Amino acid sequence: MSLFTKTKKYVRYGNEEEVTVPNVPAIVAAAITALVLIVVLLNCFAVVGTGQAAVVTRFGNVVGTEGQGFHLKLPVDRYNMIDVTQQQVTSEYSTATKDNQSLTQEITAQVVVKPDMAEDIYVKFLGNHMDGIVAPVLADGFKNATAAYSIEEVISARDKLSADMLAAVQPKLDAYGIQVVSVEIKNVALPEEYKAAVERQKVAERDQVTAEVERQTAEIDAEKNKIMAESLSDENFRKLFYEKWDGKLPAYMGGDGGLDMLLPQLQEN
Repeated sequence: MSLFTKTKKYVRYGNEEEVTVPNVPAIVAAAITALVLIVVLLNCFAVVGTGQAAVVTRFGNVVGTEGQGFHLKLPVDRYNMIDVTQQQVTSEYSTATKDNQSLTQEITAQVVVKPDMAEDIYVKFLGNHMDGIVAPVLADGFKNATAAYSIEEVISARDKLSADMLAAVQPKLDAYGIQVVSVEIKNVALPEEYKAAVERQKVAERDQVTAEVERQTAEIDAEKNKIMAESLSDENFRKLFYEKWDGKLPAYMGGDGGLDMLLPQLQEN
């Protein structure tokens, strides 16, 4: 007799007969047992993906870490994944310069969790280390580094400021097993007052250059006029006349012997 069937007796036309019927309680119990076994089996393995480390907890206690791959485990074990690949953090930070200029900087930092520190990071931040420690350390370090620069230096020495920002945050995050790979200032939003002052300075410099050009032009014109006036003096005119004269007397002489018109003599055929 099958476990999932049972016989049932009943009287038909005065005769007692046996029939086989499904054993419903047994079927239900078997289905429930199979479902429980499936759930248990599914919870006896875990897969840790590439670029992840799993912190294993059992009844709330950390019992170790596992790297990427397929792992057998107890059904009560929980695998808490920590990303150990390089992650990009981009945000806008309100900072102030040493000359008390407020500005907003868009900064990108590349950070990575050291795999051997995944357990320690999980214990301290329960997987929320990006908001729990990375974000506040970056914000504080970037502000402190910017405070050592004037607003002009922030604009002209952006690469140096980025290096100082990296140096400001790396030691603090190293203590938690988090490495800052790079820091890059993407954009700097300058205050409107500063931009207006720069524009006024540009206009003043342009006007100054224009005035200087006009002054030099006037000096050159004055020198040219002086030279021209000197070249038309009687002495220079007489010298020029002698240099150009071909030795022939004028064709017409005034009554007082002066030269009214200088014309070369006509050549006779």
